[in-house]
Amino acid sequence: MPDIHGCLPELRQALTKVDLTDAATRLVFLGDYIDRGPDSLGVLTLVKELDQAQPGQIIALRGNHEQWFLDWIDADDTDPTWLLADAGFTTTRSFLPPEVIGDLVAELTDAIGRGGIDAGLAGEVNAAVKKEVTSRHRDLIAWLRRRPLYYETDTHVCVHAGVDEEAGPHWKTMTPDEVFTDKYPPSLGAHTVGKTIVAGHVGVGPLHAAEGRMRCWDPFVDDGHIYLDGSVESTGQLNVMRHDGVAGTTDFI
Repeated sequence: MPDIHGCLPELRQALTKVDLTDAATRLVFLGDYIDRGPDSLGVLTLVKELDQAQPGQIIALRGNHEQWFLDWIDADDTDPTWLLADAGFTTTRSFLPPEVIGDLVAELTDAIGRGGIDAGLAGEVNAAVKKEVTSRHRDLIAWLRRRPLYYETDTHVCVHAGVDEEAGPHWKTMTPDEVFTDKYPPSLGAHTVGKTIVAGHVGVGPLHAAEGRMRCWDPFVDDGHIYLDGSVESTGQLNVMRHDGVAGTTDFI
């Protein structure tokens, strides 16, 4: 299951297609749980709860949006880069009660509306927001830090963005962390990794455009790659790929 981007109802609907009562089922989330949609916290909380309730069956990978969030937490408290990139403070608002976030960003919102942001004010607000987020969500942040960058089966490599395909079978040791989460543009065609690469990260609409059609909700499959990001935040479609390891069949549900 690829990029969810804060779309909790769509996640709940997609989960109805997955039979986790079968102990053999493994559900791999490809990362990017947060940003863009209205309920980043709700999505993260649900995925974390599934992971803790059914350990071994849930594999929740880290995407670039989670990495950017963690980088913000680890950065200087007065560095507002991530906060200012959060359009309308949508993600931030999902993490904090309305009375808290409203008071914190009111002045900053006014400044943005006037077309000018004072660096000192932005730094102060950022430090205050970060303090509130980290104090209220310590366990969730710690869980995010433990998210793996890839998941490998006998036939597939699941990853958020991609791997160093020039490294061939040595991709695990040769791929930098930022390639796992941020690789762009996506690689297409045959490769020497030895397994099918399954990724999200890039909305599949532009990939289909190369075939003369534009359907953001269809997976994109070529020789050696499957891309699944259906841009749920704009299309409402959260793709799910199902692979039967016994029969060797793959379908999209």
